[in-house]
Amino acid sequence: MLAGLPEGVSLETLEQMSHWVGSVKDTRGFACDDRLAVMRLLDQAAAMHVGPLFNQFFSKIHQPDRSTRNIWDALCEYWGRLSAGYAQCVADFEHGEKGAKNVEQEMPLATARALRSASLRFKLRYLRFVGIDAADWAPLYRLYAFAELKQFDNVPVVAYTREVHTTVRAELQKIVLLYLAEPHEFPPAQLELAFRILARFAISAEWSRVPQADCNFVINLVACGPPALMPPKEAPGANKRFIGAAQALIKLAELRALCEKNMLSEEQRFGKEFSPAQIITVITHLQLHLGVAPPPQQRYARAKAKAEVNVVHGLKPICQRVTRIELGSGTSLSEDLDLKAKTSNIMKLVAEEIESTPETWAQTNQSEWGLGADIPADLGKWAEPGKLCGIQIHGAKDWWVGIIRRLDADAGLHCGIRIFSKRPVSVWLRVLGASEHQADNWASSTGSFSYDYMRAIMLPDALKSHDHPVMILENKSYVPGQMCEVMMGEHSRLIKLVEFLEEGEDYVRAAFEWQQPGKG
Repeated sequence: MLAGLPEGVSLETLEQMSHWVGSVKDTRGFACDDRLAVMRLLDQAAAMHVGPLFNQFFSKIHQPDRSTRNIWDALCEYWGRLSAGYAQCVADFEHGEKGAKNVEQEMPLATARALRSASLRFKLRYLRFVGIDAADWAPLYRLYAFAELKQFDNVPVVAYTREVHTTVRAELQKIVLLYLAEPHEFPPAQLELAFRILARFAISAEWSRVPQADCNFVINLVACGPPALMPPKEAPGANKRFIGAAQALIKLAELRALCEKNMLSEEQRFGKEFSPAQIITVITHLQLHLGVAPPPQQRYARAKAKAEVNVVHGLKPICQRVTRIELGSGTSLSEDLDLKAKTSNIMKLVAEEIESTPETWAQTNQSEWGLGADIPADLGKWAEPGKLCGIQIHGAKDWWVGIIRRLDADAGLHCGIRIFSKRPVSVWLRVLGASEHQADNWASSTGSFSYDYMRAIMLPDALKSHDHPVMILENKSYVPGQMCEVMMGEHSRLIKLVEFLEEGEDYVRAAFEWQQPGKG
C-alpha cells in the first residue's frame, strides 16, 4: 500500500497516512508486536511529507490562507494520532497482549516517540495561539508513570536517526518546560527557536520525587492538570514530581555569553536562520520564566474597560505619531529624559508621508502598564507576540508605545499589550562609531549594521535596566559600546549603548547611558 502512494510531498498523502495511523491504533486484534511494527513503518513513511509540509506552513505563517490552515489541521491531526498510536502500543504491552514479550526492549523508544509526537502537536497549537486543554496532560503523565514503574524512564534511546540520545523523561521535560516558559509570548520564529533550545537542553533539567531547592515546578501524575509553580512548603506525594531548569539554564547562560562575543559556532546556532540577537532574546525569556527566582507576575490589578483604541504597528509609523523632537528646535533632553523647550509648539510630525492607517480595536481591560483588547475578525492580520505598537486610547491626544505580549485565539482573537511608555519621545540618532568592539562585535561583524542615521524612541517613564534608561532602536542596529549623538541641534547629547535587552521584528530594545561632554 505504501509503495503504491504517489511520489513527492503531498498533503493528501499525509492525510491518507494519518487515517491509516488512526485505524491501526483503533482496530482490535493486532498483536502487540505487529501494531508497533506497522506504526513505525507508517511513521517512517510519513516523515518525507511531515517535514516539508511543516516548513511550508511555517513559511506562510504571516500570510494565513485556507491552504495554510489545511496544512496546520493535517499536521495537528497526524501528530495527535501518531502519539495516541504509540501510546496504544505501550498500553498493549502493559496489558500483556499477544506479542508483548517481543517488544519489551522497544518500549522506551515507543514511549519517547509518543511524547515527541505530542510535543510537536503542542508546538503547532502554540504557533496559532491556541491553548492546551487540561485533559491533554493525562495521557502524557500516564505514559511517563508506566515508564517509571517499569524503570525505563531514564533509559537512553535514539528516537529518530541522526539524533542524539534522549529519554522518556527528557521528552516529558521538554513539553513541561516549554509550557512553563509562557510560549504564547513568543512570536513564531522565537517559539521555534525555543523549541529547539529545549530539545537540546531539557535533558539537563532537575527531576525529583521530593521538593528540592532547584526544583521550583511541580506536576501531579494523577490529578492530570498542567505543570505549575511549586507553592511554598509543598508536601511530597506519591504522585508528585518536581522539576527545575537550574542546570539547563547554567548551560544556556554559557551559550548566551558566546553569543554576546560572537563566538557561537554554526552547529550551536540551532539553524542558520537564527541570529545571535534572536538566540539571546529567547534565552533571556527562558531564564526569566524558568529560573529559580519566581517568574514574572502581573504587578498591577486589571480593571474592566470598554472603549476603542487606535493601534498602529512598526517603528516608523509609531515615530511619526509620538512626541517628536525636530532638529534645531531649541529643545534639550536631560539625563532623566525630561524635555525642556525654549519655544512652544516645537514638537510635531515632520513633513513626510504618514505610514500605516490605525486600526480600531475593542479594549476590554486596563492596568497601570497594560491593556487587553479584542481584535476584530477582519483586522490585526499582522498581530503576533513581540510586535511593537503605538496605542491611542479613544478620546486621548497622546500615543503610547507598547508591545503585544500575548495572543489568545481560543475564542476570537484577544491580545494583551504591555505598555513600555506613556511619554515616548521620537528622536534621530547619528551613529559615531563604537568605542570598542568595532570589528568583532556580534552585530556589525555580520554586515547587518550599516546605519549613519537611525530612528529611535526614548522611553522616559519605562523601567530602567541596571539603572540605565531604555530606548527602542531600529532592528539590527545594536552594537555593544556604540556611540550615538541624539540629534537636537545646539543641544545634542551623546549616548553609549550598554545593554541589549530584546529584539523584535523591526526594533531592538536596549539600555544606554549618557556621556559627559568630551567623554568617549
